[in-house]
Amino acid sequence: MTIVREISGQEHEHVLAFRDEATGLTGFLAIHSLKAGPAVGGVRIQPYRSDLAALTDALRLSRGMTYKVALAELPCGGGKAVIIDHPGLKREAAMQEFGRFVEQCGGRFFTGPDAGVTAADLVQVRGTTKYCADETSPELGDLSLHTATGVWHAMRVCLAATKIEEPVVAIQGLGSVGMHLARILHENGCDLVVADIDRKRARAAAKDFGAEIVSTDEIFTAICNVFAPCALGGVISAETIPTLKARVICGSANNVLNKPEDGDELHRLGILYAPDYLANAGGVIRGAEFYLQDRKDSRASIERIAHRMQTVIELSIAQDRPTSRIADALAESLWKQSAARVGATPPVVAKPAEAGTTPRQPNIQVGVIPMPAPAPNQAIAPAPPHGATRNKPRRSNPGGVRHKRRRRRTRTPVE
Repeated sequence: MTIVREISGQEHEHVLAFRDEATGLTGFLAIHSLKAGPAVGGVRIQPYRSDLAALTDALRLSRGMTYKVALAELPCGGGKAVIIDHPGLKREAAMQEFGRFVEQCGGRFFTGPDAGVTAADLVQVRGTTKYCADETSPELGDLSLHTATGVWHAMRVCLAATKIEEPVVAIQGLGSVGMHLARILHENGCDLVVADIDRKRARAAAKDFGAEIVSTDEIFTAICNVFAPCALGGVISAETIPTLKARVICGSANNVLNKPEDGDELHRLGILYAPDYLANAGGVIRGAEFYLQDRKDSRASIERIAHRMQTVIELSIAQDRPTSRIADALAESLWKQSAARVGATPPVVAKPAEAGTTPRQPNIQVGVIPMPAPAPNQAIAPAPPHGATRNKPRRSNPGGVRHKRRRRRTRTPVE
């Protein structure tokens, strides 16, 4: 199967393949939509098994970014860059070349950190483009913390909806977002079960937050009532769903569902799923408001994730449809409304590039892969009026799995 065949039928506006032989840089930029504004999305570095795997990841992630910013009602579209990590990659020089490539896009794509990208990588990118988030800026704040805060706002609504009074949260992955989330949950009285490929991180969570440590395989079967995937995507699948003990799934990872049908299965089993791009939007909300709208504070905007989660739950109950399908339809509708209202891509209001920015043109070879027009999608019905009678949520764990009783701590009530 060729790459061109793989992306046929996708709805992306632009897909670029970039390569620089001198530095070993190889990757893809997928821009899903520019209709509501410039595309925003992080750059990810992973040792993909093939070019096709890297491209597929970029396509899925960029589409998720469009849905994320649409639900958050931000004046932008979705994009994502992926770089293939390999032994021959001259990382420092490669990130500089990637920055030049982003600069060449002329503000159509604004990037920031994603999986596998370090603070040192971003320094190199920012040295050659002004279209990259500067996480060292005190005005911007820690994007990982903003993301974790948004996940908590979504999770507290899920806890209230499922009437979970003694939360036991299993966190898969303790990177920057996962560790921030662990702290927030601990401060709100949740018991924690954690797993990470880096045992030092797991031990740190055990020491600081009293977390129980399990292996990365055991985290799926851990006794808990909330499962929080905070590593890579695709972990909720036909293979893992039968092993889950949780009544709620809510985390920071992107593309958590391996296939759309996995969301249908969660709904059938009565497991409440917080759509990933709804729950983990805190970081992009802060970044977009800071760089595109020059806002000094985004706490109120991030807190509105709770309202959106509540709306999705209510619609899911009223229509007896999976929360994943509800969120997709909402995002599609909001995206199209925003695109029609804006009409054209506005210029990016970006912060000045760092001193020492290299002005020379990139040596990157860029290949453009044309995308066909998207197929039309139907919008969902509006939310039921406030106070309307609704069916009760389905009971989770119909098999009667008993959850281990843990010591109860005083915690902030879930509103």
